[in-house]
Amino acid sequence: MSSHTFKPDMPPPNKVFGPMAWMRANLFSSWLNTLLTLLAFYLIYLVVPPILSWAIIDANWVGTTRADCTKEGACWVFIQQRFGQFMYGYYPSDLRCAWT
Repeated sequence: MSSHTFKPDMPPPNKVFGPMAWMRANLFSSWLNTLLTLLAFYLIYLVVPPILSWAIIDANWVGTTRADCTKEGACWVFIQQRFGQFMYGYYPSDLRCAWT
């Protein structure tokens, strides 16, 4: 009877699924893709925080007139005041649905 010889261990399988594999295959597959990905992330970093600051953090939310808009950010006061006009335009209010 012959003795059993074990085969050498195989290397672990490559990650072929999941978010890390997708990023490696699509965002960082070459030096050009890596450079473009990092440039896109940098542009997003430059653009998104000022927009969020203007639109949400420094915005005016409460009031009824333009005089209530005292902060540097967006003036969302008119959204509540003119919601019907944004939804229906200049359609007469007495001809709109009863629930509006």
